[in-house]
Amino acid sequence: MQEPTHILAGVVIQKSLAGGRYKKTAMAVTAVAAFLSHGFLDKLSNVTFHPADPDFQSVFWVSFHLAVLFGSIFFLYVWWRTYKWGILFSMLPDADWIFIHAQEIFHFQISFYRQPHMHHLLGWVWDKIPPFSLVTNGLNRLPNWRHNSWACLSEILLVLMLLVTIRLLTKAKRPDVVVKNSPP
Repeated sequence: MQEPTHILAGVVIQKSLAGGRYKKTAMAVTAVAAFLSHGFLDKLSNVTFHPADPDFQSVFWVSFHLAVLFGSIFFLYVWWRTYKWGILFSMLPDADWIFIHAQEIFHFQISFYRQPHMHHLLGWVWDKIPPFSLVTNGLNRLPNWRHNSWACLSEILLVLMLLVTIRLLTKAKRPDVVVKNSPP
């Protein structure tokens, strides 16, 4: 999945768990759930436009990734201050790619960081540990549309669903307004 989807998942997770009496427990559960959500969303990425190699010659690929970049910046601007914990842990596994691609761009090597270790860990968790592995069996049956440009609609739909979920969670957590001196 692309970063806006991970950001919104982190917001939904933290927003769902916030507001209780046990704030430290909620923060710990948020961190674990947001981290694990990255693996789940990456398993879903087969049904989205997500080619492995960049194609700077493709107008669609460049346009789509510019929209992803601006969407990520916008979502971070809107939700970072309040939901940074959930966002941070939902995005954390993508630090793998920062380390790996930075080595290629700047021509240096970190001997122990040539593989996406956090992604491999999440893949192992989702593939081997029940109940996650039960979900993965179904996700592995999804079609592979990664190279079809129209598959970006799957991720756009997921982003819209996450935005609606955030909206519903916001409405659900608003306290009722009580007007003083009004009849019952």
